[in-house]
Amino acid sequence: MPFDALTGLSPSLTLAEALDAHGIVPVGWDKLAAHKQAQLAAFQPGFWQRHEAWLPIALVGSIGCMAVSGGLSGRIAAGASLLSWSPTLIWLGCFTLLIVFGVFRGRAGASWQERTVQVEALAALGVPEGIAGPARALCRSVDGAELILGELVEEAVVLDPYLILVCNDQMVCLGIWDEARVIASAH
Repeated sequence: MPFDALTGLSPSLTLAEALDAHGIVPVGWDKLAAHKQAQLAAFQPGFWQRHEAWLPIALVGSIGCMAVSGGLSGRIAAGASLLSWSPTLIWLGCFTLLIVFGVFRGRAGASWQERTVQVEALAALGVPEGIAGPARALCRSVDGAELILGELVEEAVVLDPYLILVCNDQMVCLGIWDEARVIASAH
């Protein structure tokens, strides 16, 4: 427009134009999908989490076996009184209560969770500068851009996050990282 130079306003770029203008090549969706699948496979639930219904049965069954074996050995020892059995019975009772109230748990599986984040919060969230820099540049260039932080969460521990920029119906992956190392980033 002829008067844009006078007002100081620059026209908003589309996401594709902003990527070209900044010379940014996003991370491919196939690379992100492969990474997400590999991480889910690496952090899958433990055996007892997948077979949670069998855990109480196995633990109570093992207590039953201990009680039976203790009873058989007590029969062999002549003259065993109830007083000599009380520590074993108390221990078995406590162990049974721990099982019933769910103290023994298996490792739960991880799941991917996504949330919208602000550009200003990238440093506080631990986004590496090699990923945060292009994200800031693109957010300044494109109106209505949002950043989505995806995190692999396992029992409140965040593993292998990634950052996606969304604008209208277009999305690009800007990077994948693990605590200290960048796995893939837009370049």
